[in-house]
Amino acid sequence: MSNRGTDQLVDNIIDAVDKIWLLDHRDDLKNDCQTFVYENYEVGNGQLGLDIKDLVIAFLSMKCADAMSEADLDVIAREDQERKANTYIQTVLHDIDGDKNE
Repeated sequence: MSNRGTDQLVDNIIDAVDKIWLLDHRDDLKNDCQTFVYENYEVGNGQLGLDIKDLVIAFLSMKCADAMSEADLDVIAREDQERKANTYIQTVLHDIDGDKNE
């Protein structure tokens, strides 16, 4: 592709991603997304028919794959509460045992 064609493609990708980007104050992530789209656009567009929106979704999906859901946070909170309760019980039992030995 000529420099003119490459420059036009880059401009199109930047404009398209800017139009659909909703994460305010995450220009760093948007720049990464634009790079990802540029690097994958021709391959995907030629073989899979992926458009820029599809590639943005693919990028964000990869970034979110390890994100924590509300269910994950609920499990962590429940485990934390159980740990605290077990620690309290162990402390009380230890204190009772200590009182018996005195």
